[in-house]
Amino acid sequence: MSNDSFIDIHCHILPGVDDGSRDMNSSLQMARVAVKNQIGEIIVTPHYTSAHRSVSADGVRGRVQELQAVCHAEKLDLKFYPGNELLYDSSLPDKLSQGEVLTLADSKYCLIEFFPMDNFQYIQEGLRAVRYAGFRPILAHCERYVCMVEHPDYAERLVDQEVLLQCNSASVLPKLFQPLPKFVKGLLSKGLVSFIATDAHRPEGNRAPDILRTATWLRKKYGETYSGALLYGNARRIIQGDTL
Repeated sequence: MSNDSFIDIHCHILPGVDDGSRDMNSSLQMARVAVKNQIGEIIVTPHYTSAHRSVSADGVRGRVQELQAVCHAEKLDLKFYPGNELLYDSSLPDKLSQGEVLTLADSKYCLIEFFPMDNFQYIQEGLRAVRYAGFRPILAHCERYVCMVEHPDYAERLVDQEVLLQCNSASVLPKLFQPLPKFVKGLLSKGLVSFIATDAHRPEGNRAPDILRTATWLRKKYGETYSGALLYGNARRIIQGDTL
């Protein structure tokens, strides 16, 4: 893999652990799509929620090693790191502190999601609680929260409070009469987004690890410096243990 191959920080490629890949065959298909899209490294992010049975941190690590070995045997040039997509509730800061759930690639950065209809005060206070516990929250697919789309200034408020924003690659490309790409474009134009990731769940359709078309559009629209940070640069700093 090259140093500027894409790094996907949000991907449900681990087999049989959540609503993403069903089995190892599906994971291999996803891996092949990822390689075709010039993705070289993936932080796996299976869902974790305290309301449902989720795979333990050790279980995720073991499955990452298994997936890495299978991809190596198939000569797929991908490197995997452990992580979770964490549904926020009040117990999450303690779980992070105790190592019961995973940060991204064993860093201080963690991928946090909320329900789409959660209000902004709850989202803001939840992310603040994670920060106070000593972690750096990344708001997963920030374009999915109704309050954010209806009030774009909320994104600036979160960034001012040291929250990083991740958008899904499928939400970036312009689409006629759809509000999400317009919202994402507004965030990108202000430099508020830190990561573009696939949030892939399967090998085909709009939930595939497809990022190449989005990358091409970003480079034309925003130049190599910002698009490079979005697609691999910021993620590389997380993996290396640097601070954004």
